[in-house]
Amino acid sequence: MDFPHLFAPFAIRDLRLKNRIVMAPMESHLGNADGSVSKEAIAYYRERALGGVGMVVVEYTCVDGQEGFSSMAPQLRLDSPFYRSGHGKLAAAIQSAGARACVQLSHAGRQSRESVLGRQPVAPSAVPLSSLYLNAVPRALEADEITRIVRRYADAAALAAQVGYDAVMLHGAHGYLLQQFLSPLVNRRDDEWGGDFERRLRFPLEVVKAVRAAIGNMPLLYRMSVSDFIDGGLTIEDSERIAPRLCEAGVDAIDISCGSLDRVDVIVEPMSIEEGWRLPMARRIRAATGKPVICAGVIRRPEMAEAAIEAGDTDMISLGRALLADPLWPNKARMGRAQDIRPCTSCNWCIKETGGNRGVSCAENPRCGHETDPPIDAFGRGLRAVVVGAGPGGIAAALLLDQAGFAVTLFEKRGSAGGNLITSATPPNKEKLFWYHDFLQRRLAASGVDLRLGTEATAERVGDERPDVVVVAGGSRLAPLDLGGAGGLPVHPAFALLLGDVELPPSSPERPILIYGGGETGTETAEHLAKQGHHVLLATRSDAAMLARNAEPLYRIHLLQRLRANAAIAVADHSLLTAIEGDHVLLESRGETRRQPAAAVLLAHGLVPDTTIAEALLDLPVPVVPIGDAVRVGRIGEAVRDAYRCVQDLRRTIYQPEAIAC
Repeated sequence: MDFPHLFAPFAIRDLRLKNRIVMAPMESHLGNADGSVSKEAIAYYRERALGGVGMVVVEYTCVDGQEGFSSMAPQLRLDSPFYRSGHGKLAAAIQSAGARACVQLSHAGRQSRESVLGRQPVAPSAVPLSSLYLNAVPRALEADEITRIVRRYADAAALAAQVGYDAVMLHGAHGYLLQQFLSPLVNRRDDEWGGDFERRLRFPLEVVKAVRAAIGNMPLLYRMSVSDFIDGGLTIEDSERIAPRLCEAGVDAIDISCGSLDRVDVIVEPMSIEEGWRLPMARRIRAATGKPVICAGVIRRPEMAEAAIEAGDTDMISLGRALLADPLWPNKARMGRAQDIRPCTSCNWCIKETGGNRGVSCAENPRCGHETDPPIDAFGRGLRAVVVGAGPGGIAAALLLDQAGFAVTLFEKRGSAGGNLITSATPPNKEKLFWYHDFLQRRLAASGVDLRLGTEATAERVGDERPDVVVVAGGSRLAPLDLGGAGGLPVHPAFALLLGDVELPPSSPERPILIYGGGETGTETAEHLAKQGHHVLLATRSDAAMLARNAEPLYRIHLLQRLRANAAIAVADHSLLTAIEGDHVLLESRGETRRQPAAAVLLAHGLVPDTTIAEALLDLPVPVVPIGDAVRVGRIGEAVRDAYRCVQDLRRTIYQPEAIAC
């Protein structure tokens, strides 16, 4: 076996696990509107249990439906016997798939919305929350309310034991109520529940003791933000004092995490954060407690997981977003197929979708959150399909059509496949996207897809294939731009540079490369050029505060910090590029025009769908389905999702052209 430590059995208290891999608790928003467990939630968790994890930790489950909810989307509850049936079915589904079932119990405290609760959120103290995702003004809990919440935790834990869960986890991380009581920034009480370290610790200790009494010998886990990464907040040194006390009170294992809603970027890290960055903190908590620890934190590859356990950094590995991308991660690693794991790139598409109350999703795995969909079988056997464009959406469509039994031809006008996936992966700190690029290349090579590189799809070429269906994933093109003058400067689309199709002349502070457009492509191209030694002037029509405004929010925080600190990048905001004259450009800003020397011009002012080939194929007597940027300019996840929905919809088109026969 390639990873003997990762797949060695392990025990927490008296509970034996078949390996050291735990599915992390993550909000899925798949519950029913009343907080009960849905069939979609059961299918979602069962699919990951079947993938080979040792234990599944079910997402944060509310212990108090009146004051403890945390979001507008459906959140699971276990605060009354009404919810026992659904949780019993969920636990049994996980266990029958070969994994242990654990449920995470949570109270949101101030991290809730008055519009959801119908009342003001509560917290240890009336300290407002202002964050990227949520603003709230809580009221301070009364002492008798605190003791009632302690009982709520115990009651929910007792119900978890009754319905058949193997273990219970307390959510003491990410800024929820248990962490709020520990935090000197949020807990400003001066009574028996706050005021100094010991009194701030009282509420978590009382909850642990009450839950331990309620569940008997069941394992009790505690998810802990071991550092807030905020000035004046909890530090790893604080956690080295707190964790042993929790274990003395009845906790059997600590699940290592970080942050709160004030620092979401250390909870669900953007792709610029390095792999395994929390492992040194896990090692410290493991040494401080002498108890097992579980560690997440951008652990994407089984090689890193194996090394972490072997080195003694952690006892178990918690996989979150990695299991959204590939539920079969554990089984593939165990069977020596690590190269076939669909990699999580930390793109945070999943956070975008759940944050928009659309349910759990994954940019690379379009089945995620749709596990009740029928599997794609060979319904297209004997039929032919043509796919135009080998970007991420086109490759996904070709692979899915191949899976469905079609004979697939994939046209790509460039000499290599990848398209916008390459432009997205090339800028600094986005190298993880090349993991997905390489994965798709391996899948293409192993498939039956006839990939024709360097071949532009025309209506004649497509027609010659005599297809039964055509999928158009031709991507986008630059938006029209009216420029005056007759300049002699090199002018290229920024995406052409990122694709490697353009070479630029030398630049200097006096004669920089001008990038026109302050969106994600423009800002990333600026950073890419600065890393290569160029000097860049980034001209944007908007205010500088709006740079990269459509980028993933957590990634954007880090991107803007790097841009502002980069001396090779200057920003000209409120600037309109009006003309190129000789070796200068004309920039209009606030009613004034200035002549700016430039070495070259890269255009990143916006994209529009390229509908050329789709329009040329309108007369074909077969379904022609545009997807991705050929419909609307979006992200990789939208293109891949379009490809999946297209192939799923084709089953009905082929099997049953009409919904009814009368």
